[in-house]
Amino acid sequence: MKPLRSLKVLDLTDGNPYIGSMFADYGAEVLKIEKPGMGDSVRRRGSADGKEEGIYQAYYHRGKRSMTLNLKDPRGQEILKRLLPAYDMLAVNQSEEAMRRIGLSYEEVRQINPRMIYGVLTPFGEEGPWKDLPDYDLLVMARAGLLEKTGMPEKPTKFGFPLGYLYSSWHLTAGMLAAYWKAVQTGEGQKVSTSTWHVMMALDDTFAECLLGMNTLPKRLGNGFPTTNPTDTFQCQNGWFSLSIGSDAQWIAFAQTAGRRDWAEDPRYAHDPARSMENYFGDLDGQLKEFFAGITIEEADRICREAMVPGGPCNTVKELVTDEQVADRRMLIHVADRRLGDTLQIGRPAKFLRDDAQDDEIAGAPELGADNEQILAQLDFSKKQMQELREEGVV
Repeated sequence: MKPLRSLKVLDLTDGNPYIGSMFADYGAEVLKIEKPGMGDSVRRRGSADGKEEGIYQAYYHRGKRSMTLNLKDPRGQEILKRLLPAYDMLAVNQSEEAMRRIGLSYEEVRQINPRMIYGVLTPFGEEGPWKDLPDYDLLVMARAGLLEKTGMPEKPTKFGFPLGYLYSSWHLTAGMLAAYWKAVQTGEGQKVSTSTWHVMMALDDTFAECLLGMNTLPKRLGNGFPTTNPTDTFQCQNGWFSLSIGSDAQWIAFAQTAGRRDWAEDPRYAHDPARSMENYFGDLDGQLKEFFAGITIEEADRICREAMVPGGPCNTVKELVTDEQVADRRMLIHVADRRLGDTLQIGRPAKFLRDDAQDDEIAGAPELGADNEQILAQLDFSKKQMQELREEGVV
C-alpha cells in the first residue's frame, strides 16, 4: 500500500533528507531540488574524500526524483515558480528571510498556489534571539536540556544518532499532512513550522514534570532510570546484554529464574524505590555485574524469556541483518542502486494490513539532475534552451 501515491512534494531542504524520505517511502512523488554540480550535501556524506557521492544518499534519496536549479539565479527561481501550481507541498529548512531573498517566502509561494502546504524546519524557530544561530545535533540537545539527563554523572553525553533532526522531521511531516487534510476540505493552504529545539523539549518528560510542579531536577544516571531498576547493560562471557526491569513483579520473576532468590527476598532489593534510588548504584550493581560475567548472552536471554522480563543482547548491525524477527517483519528490502547495485536497506516501519511484496518496492536514488530534461520539457523549454541553461549554470 502506498497511501501517499497522489501527493506531490517539492523538497528544497539541504543536509536534512528525512522530511522528503518520509513522504517518498509512503508513495508520494518527491522532487528533490538540488544545487547544480554539487547537489544536496547528503550526496557527499560518507564518501572517502567528501567530494564524490557517499553511501548515505542511496538510502536517503531513494524513491525521489532529482532536479538541479540555481536558486540564486532569477531564471532558476522562475523555473521553480512555474512548478509550484502542480505541487501540493513544499519543504524547506531555511529561515523565512533566506527564502524571501530568493523570492520563495510563504507569502510569495501562496500567491502562486493558494493550496500549497509550506513546511519549514529550523534549529530554534523563526522568532527570538536564537533564530539565526548555527546548529548541530549536539548543540540542540544541549540547549533543550536533554544532556542534563543523558550520560554518566561526570559528563553530559549526546545520543548516538541525530535524534533531533529525525524527530523534528517526523513532527513536521505530521503537521504538513494535517494541514493538507484541512486544505483538501477547505481549498486553503497553510504554513507549518517547527524547530528541532522545540521538538526535543516536547519529547523530554522531565520538562513536563517541572512545569506541572514536581520540581525534581533530573540526574545523569548512565543507563539507569530514577524509579525502576536494574536498567543497564552488562558484560557477559561473549558480549553485552541489556536488562530493563520495570516493576517489582518483573524483578522477582527475574531473580527466581536466575536462581537468586536472595535478590527477591532481600528487603533492600525487593521493592522500588529502595532498589532504584538507595541500593542499586552500589552493592546490587556489583552483584549483577558479577552474575552476568559468569554466563553467556544466550543464557541471559533464556532467563529473561522464561521470566518474561525485558532483556536481550546488544546487537550489532551485522547480527540484526540475519535476525529472525527482522525477517518475519520484512524489515529489510532490496533496492537497486545505480552505483552500488543490489542493496539491502531498511524498509518503511509502518506496515499496512493488505501490504504485499510489491508495496515494499521503491526506486533507487536518482543521479543528480536525472529529471531535468523531462521536467523542463513539460515546461515547454526547447533542447537549445536547456543546453543554454546547463552551460550558464542555471540547471
